[in-house]
Amino acid sequence: LVVLMPELSFLTGLSDLQKNSRTVKEVMWEMMQSPRKHYTRLTSLLQQIRDSLEASQELEHWGLQLDTDICKTQGHILPLERINLRHRSFFPEEDLSWHREVTKEVSISAISMNSWLLVYPKRLQQLAKDLLAAMRSTCGAMGMQVGQPTVQELRDERIESYVKGIRSGLGSQEKVQLLVCITPRNRDDVYGAIKKLCCVQDPVPSQVINAQSLMGHPGKMRSVVQKILMQINCKLGGQLWGVDIPL
Repeated sequence: LVVLMPELSFLTGLSDLQKNSRTVKEVMWEMMQSPRKHYTRLTSLLQQIRDSLEASQELEHWGLQLDTDICKTQGHILPLERINLRHRSFFPEEDLSWHREVTKEVSISAISMNSWLLVYPKRLQQLAKDLLAAMRSTCGAMGMQVGQPTVQELRDERIESYVKGIRSGLGSQEKVQLLVCITPRNRDDVYGAIKKLCCVQDPVPSQVINAQSLMGHPGKMRSVVQKILMQINCKLGGQLWGVDIPL
């Protein structure tokens, strides 16, 4: 039996309410600061500690002394790597992102979705249609083709309904390249059941999409669909991009 002292215990992580707010973005913004910004903040903190009589006395009590500057070392800046697509190569921007290029250019190897299954609850019927339309409108630039899926519409959002619907859909076709499931919200139990079915019981590549990530202005859905198509291409055996790293 492990007994924790309440006064010495602290809750970590973020609640579901905080995860859905601006908190996560603000935390990421704080973490992804430039080296110069980090240096400025650390030196400012050191200055505050030096200027605080209480902090200085506490350090002296422990026999500690802080340097007036952070540790400096000789650094080496690596050259940028060239990113290769099928028809062109380019160097990434300073933030080392190349999402825009890989969504507007043909990938090194693109796998078409000719035989796939789309599963969603009935109340998300319109969202499923919008998703399919967005996939078809954005796939061409990446060199992919998205065919008409076999649709399995569920009456409700229970785990049993998803499992039964997926099994029914997989059994109705001779070969299914990919299963795409739309879930109404981020539920670990539904996600786990779908992945267990698709990874262990009836092996098939799968893509689970949270409906909330697709809602909003059309530009948001387009951006999310581009990322989804890149994941799908990789899961089907495609290759998005490559770099010239010698052996």
